[in-house]
Parts: sequence; C-alpha cells; structure tokens
Amino acid sequence: MIESSQLQVLMALTKAESLSQAAESLGITQSAVSQNIKTLESKVGFSVITRQGKKMVLTPGGRKLAKLSKNYSKRFEDMISEIQQEKNKIIGGVTLGTMFGIGKSWVATRLIDFAGHFSELNVKVQMDYPDKLIREFENRDIDCLILPSHLTPAHSESEILHNEMSTLVFPKGLNINSETGLKEIIEQPLIFFEEKDHLFYTWCKQRFGQVPRGASPRLVVNAFGQILQAVNEGLGIAVVPTHVLRRSYFKNKVGQLGKEDYVQSSVFNFIYHPEDKNSLKIDTLYDFLLKEVDNLNL
Repeated sequence: MIESSQLQVLMALTKAESLSQAAESLGITQSAVSQNIKTLESKVGFSVITRQGKKMVLTPGGRKLAKLSKNYSKRFEDMISEIQQEKNKIIGGVTLGTMFGIGKSWVATRLIDFAGHFSELNVKVQMDYPDKLIREFENRDIDCLILPSHLTPAHSESEILHNEMSTLVFPKGLNINSETGLKEIIEQPLIFFEEKDHLFYTWCKQRFGQVPRGASPRLVVNAFGQILQAVNEGLGIAVVPTHVLRRSYFKNKVGQLGKEDYVQSSVFNFIYHPEDKNSLKIDTLYDFLLKEVDNLNL
C-alpha cells in the first residue's frame, strides 16, 4: 500500500530541484526522502524521478502520479474542512440508535420534531436489538445511542437521559391493589417481555425487597403494545414502562397501581463517540431530548 508520506515527498519534488531541497521543505533528512522514493518506485513498478543535468526532475509517470496525489490531498483537506464545519454547525446527518420499545413509543416522534427545527440536518433513527446497535456504533455507522446504562459500550461518552419508571398492569376487575403481596402476584398468569424479564424482576425486587423464585411466564411477547393488548384481553399481568403505558391506547382499559407503586427500572443513557464530545449537533440533540423528557414527565 502506498503511504501518504511517500506521496508528500513526491509532491515536494515537483517544486524542488534536488533531494536536499525536498528534504528541507518537508523538515526531514535527505536519506528519508531517498528511502521514500525508493519504496514508492518499488510499489508502483516504475521510476518517478530522474536526473536532468544537475537537477532532479520527475519522470512522465512521476508527474502523473504527483498530479493525482495533489488532487487526492486537496480532496482530503476539503473533507477535513467539511467535517470541522459540521462539528460546529447543525448540518450534515446524525443517526441515533435505540431499542424497539422506547424507539417506537418516544424516540421516533421526538426526532421528527427535532428534524423539523433543523432543516439542514438529515436525521435518522435506527431501532434494533442492543448487541447489533452497539456493533454498528463501534463501526461508526451510528452516531449516538439511547440505551440502558448497563449496556453502555466501552470507548464511548455518555450522559444520563432518563430514569425509566415501571408499573404493574392487570386486567380490570382483577383484585390487585397496593396491599397485594408477592406470593399473590406470581400466582397470576404472567406476561413477560423476555424469558428473564428485567422489568418484572426489578419491579418485584424494589417493591417487595426480593426476587420471586419459580416465576414462569404464560406468555413471552417482546412488544409492549402487544403485552398491553394481552393484559386487556385478560391473558395475564405484566410490568411495563410508565412512558409506554401513558401513550398506549390501553392506558385506561387495564388496571394499574398508583404512582406510589412505580419503581425505577432502568437508567437510560445518551451515548456518543468521544471525538464528538464538543460536536454542536450532538450536544444540541442531547439538550433537545433532555428537555423533551422533562416536558413529558417520562
């Protein structure tokens, strides 16, 4: 592979009349210039310089390669300038990744509002499972993430965005209230979001001071909207995020405990790349989402 240092030496020789002049202009030794030229010639398979009297000049092939290098260098500098401008302006694009639940119930609509405020910014939300989102974030295909704090990837920066609350929901008419104990809860048909439902076990731990043993779900449904529908149809009880319940069609159709029985189930972080720490568009997006969280009392 041809290295940029070799092309820099070649471009320096377009203005210099000797290896020593090229070395002086680059601030390196003459032997370093010679070595770069030899390595470059071995890679391209032809001579790039020749002696013409007392002067060192480029061969026809060397001139073509130098011209190409100059164009490449200009494009590279333009790209750096564009990136620097994007860093200080709300332009270009930003892709935010998050999980399906909070993505569908809140993030997607908030990003639509955000995009409406900044017409020069191309905004995209990507919803998927955490492991895939993290992999794409690490590959720089995603600019920022909204994920539970325990999923924050290494080599990233993060800010707290939202303390997620959850509550128990059950079919209306079922005799469940704030006095109902853990034993009575797990005797009911359970609907889990996943086989080992983090929300359910966290709610029980904080509500009763212990994690239930032997709790077996009747249904496992990895979509909160469908979980609420199943609860409404009398198929069981479940623990769901309060922000999902508040926006659901079923919010007044299912039974639920009072706010005093809400528990904090997760801390959601806004996650971004370290090099974007002072990026205006990333900072502005975070500030916007933080304000929306406060306004909507998630």
